[in-house]
Amino acid sequence: MVNFVGSFVLGVVSAAGPSPAVAALVGVGFCGALTTYSTFAYETFALAERRALAMATVNVVGSVVVGVAAAAAGHLLGGALR
Repeated sequence: MVNFVGSFVLGVVSAAGPSPAVAALVGVGFCGALTTYSTFAYETFALAERRALAMATVNVVGSVVVGVAAAAAGHLLGGALR
């Protein structure tokens, strides 16, 4: 859920066109601090290590698909707000 929110916010910011300083602050600062790539990587590795390869694959594919969808939805909203 956290990665979904971070992707959505980054999509909004990228389309809304704020100043480069605001984009960096929100994109790198807020979204970077909010999202949990290390947890995602750890959980995927732990699933693979336990031989739960199907679940590890679902975790990777699902996270990427949901993240890209959230960024696209945020981009659409950001474009509408601009």
